[in-house]
Amino acid sequence: RRMKARAPPPPNQPSAISRIHSEEKSPAETAVTSDQSLVSMKENMINRSVDFTVILPSGVEQKSTVQGSKAVMDLLVDLCSQYRLNPSQHSLELKSSGTQQPLSYKPNTLIGALDVQTVLLKEKVPEEKTKRPLPRVPEKSVRLVVNYLKTQKAVVRVSPEVPLHSIIPAICEKCEVSQEHVVLLRDGITGEELELTKSLEELGIKELYAWDRKR
Repeated sequence: RRMKARAPPPPNQPSAISRIHSEEKSPAETAVTSDQSLVSMKENMINRSVDFTVILPSGVEQKSTVQGSKAVMDLLVDLCSQYRLNPSQHSLELKSSGTQQPLSYKPNTLIGALDVQTVLLKEKVPEEKTKRPLPRVPEKSVRLVVNYLKTQKAVVRVSPEVPLHSIIPAICEKCEVSQEHVVLLRDGITGEELELTKSLEELGIKELYAWDRKR
């Protein structure tokens, strides 16, 4: 009797493990997919129009719309140009729609990448320069010759612009004369008393007589 031919072997079926591997994507493929979705999300944000409220330094509110691809520094220039302001003297404060908290950004940050609802156009406060104290001008002074005790002379350096009553203490200290009894005379001959409210410049003198009434 002839033997029946053996049935051909069944086609190789992939094992369960290989099927699972084929159905699962590799981590690299997953990463590429997620990167692509992020890129598309960013593109959508950048390409969209962004509506926000501009608050000018005067407090006036204006509605504005820009493309999300515009950088913050370009927005500052555009707004200042629109409202005739100097960009170098102004800055932008961006606030989010949710918390209304100021957003941190860099000059080249794109508006579309930020959740902006309010843009405050603020005038920069000029930094006060440290004021240096003015150089002290030396006080003007002259040599005043004071005659006292009939034969004594003393030289006192005083200001020629102050009233005589202001320089009496210096004269009395130098000449050892009591302030309570001193009288200032123009000369020792006429006995003309000098007006204590006038200065040496006003009287036109550089020499006087200090007379002690007590003596």
